[in-house]
Amino acid sequence: MGRGLRAMLVAALGAVLLTIGGGEAWADAYTVPGVRVDVRAASAAQAREQALRQGQVEAFRRMVAVIVSEADRARLAEPSADQVETMVNDVAVADERASATRYIANMTVAFDPVRVNAYLRAQGVAAARPSDESVILLGVYRDAPGAAPQLWEDTNPWRPLLTQTAVSRGLFPVVVPLGDLEDVTQVPAEKALALDAAGLDALMARYSADAVVVAEAVMKPGQGASLTLKGYPRPVAPGLARLESPVADDTSAALGDLAAHAVLAVARAAKPQTGGTIIGEVDQLAILVPVHGLADWVRVDRTLRALPGVRNVVLRASRPDVVQAAVQYSGSADALSAAMGRVGFAVTPREGYWEVVPGGEPATPQPR
Repeated sequence: MGRGLRAMLVAALGAVLLTIGGGEAWADAYTVPGVRVDVRAASAAQAREQALRQGQVEAFRRMVAVIVSEADRARLAEPSADQVETMVNDVAVADERASATRYIANMTVAFDPVRVNAYLRAQGVAAARPSDESVILLGVYRDAPGAAPQLWEDTNPWRPLLTQTAVSRGLFPVVVPLGDLEDVTQVPAEKALALDAAGLDALMARYSADAVVVAEAVMKPGQGASLTLKGYPRPVAPGLARLESPVADDTSAALGDLAAHAVLAVARAAKPQTGGTIIGEVDQLAILVPVHGLADWVRVDRTLRALPGVRNVVLRASRPDVVQAAVQYSGSADALSAAMGRVGFAVTPREGYWEVVPGGEPATPQPR
């Protein structure tokens, strides 16, 4: 790697570290998108005020459904709208529509992790840990009931949206298939929907994943959209397996609503973690990885995701010979370094980042 490229990447790493705090990625667990509100009242102003309060309460319910175990939720008293408001950091509103007596919008509610955890602790409840299970999400799409299913096609708007939502939420390690000829041949849409064991086993083996969730989104023109979730090798619980979006006039909004619900449902259905740090207490480390093309990085990414304590690996920038990424992990940096060493990575701490070289190659590649 030439000195100019190294200097450029080190500068970029510095910018990443300045703009992304260690716990921010996991703070996404406390941000709830896709809350649809539709309220009527005596005036538009009253309808809006009531809708925002109702939306915050609904967002709190959805957040708690993910970060609190089912047993603890049964004994957790639901807070009042005023109490919920004290735990809210920010509310973003989109797709607003209003009449003299009605208010409709989509809300994203960001809660303060510290205040939420304080509220839970006061009731003797702890936030759940994120899952260790790595999941392949297959987004199958139909643009109308009975239409041909799409999975790997470029015309499928659902699969990239679903994956992007899951990765940004950071609630479980998401494995993103390449969608190349091997994937398309092994698991076409029809086999995915049928939970074909041979195809899904091969897909999991290829990407070193623990499970597959097939999320089928079906647009219903004029009525919204529906979502069906199927899990392999463990089924999705019946109470989480089907979701509906009432958004009838905006395909992107309807799919966004389904994606938010799907990720929360998969997080609830995922195998629980047996140890580690609670959501909101995960560190992030910038790494620089010399590689020999995309296939090399895919192998490195799979290996990193399988390490104990690693919650996610986020690609930041890449060239054919080097990749810049962020590793989100719980536990100590020393334990992470030792785990990397056990799988054959040579780790060299630099100022503000680590250089991680697969296979024990020289830590500083020679300029070409």
